[in-house]
Amino acid sequence: MLPLLLFLFAQDFELEETIITAPRAEATVTSTLARVTVVTGDELVATGARSLPRALAEATGVWMQETSMGGGAPVIRGLLGAHILVMIDGVRLNDSTTRLGPNQSLNTIDPAIVDRVDILRGNGSILYGSDAIGGVVAIWTKGRRAETQDPNEYLRPYQGSAEATYDTAIEGVRLSIEGSAAYGNHGGLGVASGFDFESYKAGENQSVDNTAYHGHSYFGSYEYAVGAQQTLRLTGTVSRDFNVPRTDKLNVGYGQTEPTHSDWRYSLQDRNGWVLSYTDEEPGEVADRMQVRVNLSTYTEERDRTKTGSSVSVHERDEVVSVGIGMDWQRALGTGHLFTWGLDASLDDVDSTREDTDGGVTTDQPGAFAPDANYSRFGVFVQDELFSYAPWYFTIGARFSGYDFQFGERNGFQSSSDQFSSLIGGIEAARDLGDGMLFTASLTQGFRAPNLDDLANDGSFASGTELANPDLEPEESLTLEGAIEVSRSNWNGSFGIFGTQIDDYIGRVLLDEGNPSKDGDEVYRRENTGEVQLYGADLGFWRRLGDELSAYSVDGSIAYVHGRQKDPSVGSGYFPARRVPPLNGHLALNYEPLEQEWFYLPNARAWILWADKQDRLNPQDVTDPRIDPKGTSSWLTYNFEVWGDFNPDATWRIALLNLTDELYRVHGSGVDALGRRLVIGLRLEF
Repeated sequence: MLPLLLFLFAQDFELEETIITAPRAEATVTSTLARVTVVTGDELVATGARSLPRALAEATGVWMQETSMGGGAPVIRGLLGAHILVMIDGVRLNDSTTRLGPNQSLNTIDPAIVDRVDILRGNGSILYGSDAIGGVVAIWTKGRRAETQDPNEYLRPYQGSAEATYDTAIEGVRLSIEGSAAYGNHGGLGVASGFDFESYKAGENQSVDNTAYHGHSYFGSYEYAVGAQQTLRLTGTVSRDFNVPRTDKLNVGYGQTEPTHSDWRYSLQDRNGWVLSYTDEEPGEVADRMQVRVNLSTYTEERDRTKTGSSVSVHERDEVVSVGIGMDWQRALGTGHLFTWGLDASLDDVDSTREDTDGGVTTDQPGAFAPDANYSRFGVFVQDELFSYAPWYFTIGARFSGYDFQFGERNGFQSSSDQFSSLIGGIEAARDLGDGMLFTASLTQGFRAPNLDDLANDGSFASGTELANPDLEPEESLTLEGAIEVSRSNWNGSFGIFGTQIDDYIGRVLLDEGNPSKDGDEVYRRENTGEVQLYGADLGFWRRLGDELSAYSVDGSIAYVHGRQKDPSVGSGYFPARRVPPLNGHLALNYEPLEQEWFYLPNARAWILWADKQDRLNPQDVTDPRIDPKGTSSWLTYNFEVWGDFNPDATWRIALLNLTDELYRVHGSGVDALGRRLVIGLRLEF
């Protein structure tokens, strides 16, 4: 079966005409299926997944690490957390408190508000700045165009829908209601969602405690047609999750006889964001297309924790207020160049508090982040697409970035401030080989500036406590990659290889082992620990079975990353890099009839997901209670779903997942994956 799995799911890279995006987000002349995946909001909702991270994993095959039900960190080319940039409507979701490892940023985005997600594999630092070494997840939200700008799609002044999804494994329901209106130069859309998830069943009917939580979200979008091709748009988002357990702290992990904590939960995850953008798509003297964005956001996180055997209950609260601006311009210079340039700037202000309660007596303690902490970013970029050398095409880019931070005195340590800067560049070349074949190669630099989570946060992670370090240096990367893709009327495929080296990698150095017989009390410090090298390949295929009217098709994927790390604090030579996923992929058979009558068979999809074992472990993987020190076992699941319409205004979906009730764990995750389950979805439009 393995030869059949040597494929990567490839999708046509087409932008929806009604979506307003930033010029820097458009596909370039050298874009390739091996690097870019586009998934629509309908495809995400169709998965019936409980969250956006799970929906992305099931719709695109992106590896997703989950420490708890309320998280979900995409792993792209062996990197995650602060090495993957998440954006929403062109604005950074990563702020200066984004964790080095897994985080819950992506989980705070309601799948019901998403119109499209673009997943960029590989370095995106030239266009987007810090944190994009491994890749970029760009989310574009729904909207309702003004009647005057949307004559082809305009159906009626008012539209609405209601959607419900039920999952038997978590005995949980997600509900969402959407309404929109358009009249004259005005268009508006609103979405309200709520969910309540219970603790779930893993494979072999095993209960997984400390996974239940609930929450709700609200989203609004207003668009005003300033002119025929000029749009002013305002969006607002509110997302709140309540009492999300930190499962790996509350459940017994590998190498443990008891959990490290009797209480450890995110009692509140509250994200609010507002984005005001002006887009002009009418060619002018300066640019053919431009967009200006200003944004304001707040993120509040409250944590409650009590160590096992301790009487002290700790309540921590961090609040991040971020303001920013971004500007993009794009202009065709004759027939030989498409020039894109822009700038972005942002400022984060962080307030952190802590209260310890023991025997009913509460005392104030220093917060996780140092007082008076703030962090600013500024960057300018240029990109030129060259068409004059056909059949060769080139994309050349460069970026200058500057970063500044400061924070006050804490725990006897003096206040600190510093600046970082970076000048990076890259080139990508594409060769049209004819007959639908394209070859691309690129060499690009990347950059990740230490953020406040590295510089000013003393906190806990899976293996104990980590201390901040204000003297860190930025990480710098170099990525070389190549790909070939083939596009035909009834099939397409791609194959890509890459190599990335990260210098001055920011990791953890063990300072105090604590009690050798007890896990979870070790003390680490952030340090520039050395270098990380990552090599890998992505292969892929999609094919229609039969002629152009055939309802049957197959698709599949495989991805492999080999990582190694040089860390003098651990020993000489190279060690396996941390949390690198194993060889993994999927294979699917699809049935989607092109012509449907009332008696037609519904759409159907049967697929397998699989991963090989991963026993190449970093020394810190071996001591991580989320990872079996002998390595993570291989696994394979069988899945099936059917969907269709009751009528043009009512759709349904039924999915049977993990049919054999396989007990398995996604490598690096803090919980076993969901077992056999039935997912039922219903959508009504009015």
